[in-house]
Amino acid sequence: MKKESYLPRIIDEVIKDYLDDFTAVHIRGPKWCGKTCTSEHFANSEIKLNTKSQREEFDRMYSANPKLFLEGAKPRLIDEWQLYPAIWDEVKNYADETHLKNQFLLTGSFSPKAGTTNHTGSMRIVKVDMTTMTLFESGDSTGEVSLKDLFDNPNKPISVYLDKQKEEINLLIAKGGWPEGVANPPRNLLSYGKQALASVCDTDIQEASGKDLSPATTRVLLRSLARTLSQNVDNKTIISDVNKSGHPMSESTFYDYYNALLRLFVIKEIPAWCPNLRSKTSIRSLPKKEFFDPSLACAALGIGPEGLSKDPRTRGFFFECLVGRDLEVYSKTIDGEISYYRDRLGLECDFVIHLPDGRYGLFEVKSSDELISDGIGNLEKMVRLINEYNEKNPKNTMPLPTIRAIITDDQYGYLSKEGIFIIPICCLKN
Repeated sequence: MKKESYLPRIIDEVIKDYLDDFTAVHIRGPKWCGKTCTSEHFANSEIKLNTKSQREEFDRMYSANPKLFLEGAKPRLIDEWQLYPAIWDEVKNYADETHLKNQFLLTGSFSPKAGTTNHTGSMRIVKVDMTTMTLFESGDSTGEVSLKDLFDNPNKPISVYLDKQKEEINLLIAKGGWPEGVANPPRNLLSYGKQALASVCDTDIQEASGKDLSPATTRVLLRSLARTLSQNVDNKTIISDVNKSGHPMSESTFYDYYNALLRLFVIKEIPAWCPNLRSKTSIRSLPKKEFFDPSLACAALGIGPEGLSKDPRTRGFFFECLVGRDLEVYSKTIDGEISYYRDRLGLECDFVIHLPDGRYGLFEVKSSDELISDGIGNLEKMVRLINEYNEKNPKNTMPLPTIRAIITDDQYGYLSKEGIFIIPICCLKN
């Protein structure tokens, strides 16, 4: 089912490897991020369960025998499987009975509630998270600097010059990485983010939650989340902000909306890194809230490239969201896990990438030349803090970071005299 027009994705190799080792691969991610198209690239047959014209037929099949959905040439794509949750258990049973690999691709635009399926599917169905296109995938990054190469050669200098203006970065933030918008750019480059947001508010959140949640309240909540993007804001502050907008929201109601947005892959939580460098009360342990794609945050606030140019502070947080999206995708190809660090004394690191072998990297995000010095200062403080801890705890030392880097919207990439990489986002790849 391969299409000549298919735009290769970084996740392709991950899916291929998992199909070789498991019965099924479950691809999760935001609506319109390319899950179905990517799955079709590997599938020999497919069934799309969100086809309204066939809903009655699918309902009858589901009531009679859910195994029918598994019939077809393998590997078989079952798109939006969560509409008929028993399919998951049937795939798991199929795996137990046949022990065959490379049989199914399951895709869905939201995760079903816990307990909807009888089995976890572990060791039979492997889960892969997908998001919108990174700048390297969309052709907006030259790929001159590889994250993997940085970890493997942490002392090797880089030398990059890009003819990329900040206005172009603003457009990349606002239009997002929607594959259809990359393959067939619309006249209004901001339309995909707006339409994705409208779909979430008007229909998707009701379907994901199973409750009659208000589209208007959903929009207000998303605006509040966009205003606090990439910041350490607790849920009580967001609830208060929504209430001030004239939409009464209790804590339990907030979680109805919030959990649905998580299940829809509209927002995500970046966990806090909590090393033993300071007392536990000093380190912020709240997850950092991010949108899966910065265009959704732009649509929620009604802000475009010009608006970002006029509001440097907001632009900085939205640029951090863009960088976080790409870093997470790139890091997964080397089995990396992403987190962040922030303590009550003001020391922070926007992203930390940990590898399975114990290596890790510290990454600051700076959206202007003037702030690069601040980023260097933060990363230097982090190393001093680790060294101080090691001097006090010689029997339980903590390794120093393998790499330290500042991701910027600047035109120049190099290794600073402090041993810190300065990397334009538009030259980075996995």
